[in-house]
Amino acid sequence: MNPSTFTPLCEALHRRSEELAGRDIQPSDLLTDLGIDSLERLSLVVDVETCFGVQIDDADLDAVHSVEDLALLVERLQATGSPA
Repeated sequence: MNPSTFTPLCEALHRRSEELAGRDIQPSDLLTDLGIDSLERLSLVVDVETCFGVQIDDADLDAVHSVEDLALLVERLQATGSPA
């Protein structure tokens, strides 16, 4: 996982919740453990799509459970040229 993907993802997560401010987010952290519920997850996806210029479909999103899962998905979509 590339730091140029992971770092902006952490920044997006920190913006999602005041509770996460200053927290050291790890790749293995589950989104649910970070307090990201289904509504916040959709909002996070919009942020990620805008930030990275990718389009995340529901089928791909279903397999995302951790921060690392999301980072790897973004990297895969960028590598395949998935448009936003």
